[in-house]
Amino acid sequence: MQVYYFTRTGRSKAIAEELAVRYSTTAREIADDVDWQGAGGYIKAGYKAFRGEALPIRYKKPDDNEELILVFPVWASTLPPAVRTFLEKEGRARVICIPTSLGSKLKDRDGFAKIIDLVGKKIAAPISI
Repeated sequence: MQVYYFTRTGRSKAIAEELAVRYSTTAREIADDVDWQGAGGYIKAGYKAFRGEALPIRYKKPDDNEELILVFPVWASTLPPAVRTFLEKEGRARVICIPTSLGSKLKDRDGFAKIIDLVGKKIAAPISI
């Protein structure tokens, strides 16, 4: 099991690091070399995600037979471009996705686990918009 993450604010990284500890591994970053910080980055992120764009990414390639956990933020109700590229390259069938969102709530939580249930404590990271 290997844990990957993509983050804009650091929150998904913090969650991925907690999960990596649980699986005795390290959290591996997916980088797209785009500056998503600030209000302009927030707007640009939503626009590119909404359009379904994919971007070139850098990450440490996993073993072919390894199951993957992927932690990422939800942008404009969909996948960030870097996450879209990662899933296209690695295949969706072997990836367990853990989307994170501060802007939306799952109204019907029955039968689903929150990330806090998985890592056992509140995850806090600096948030910049």
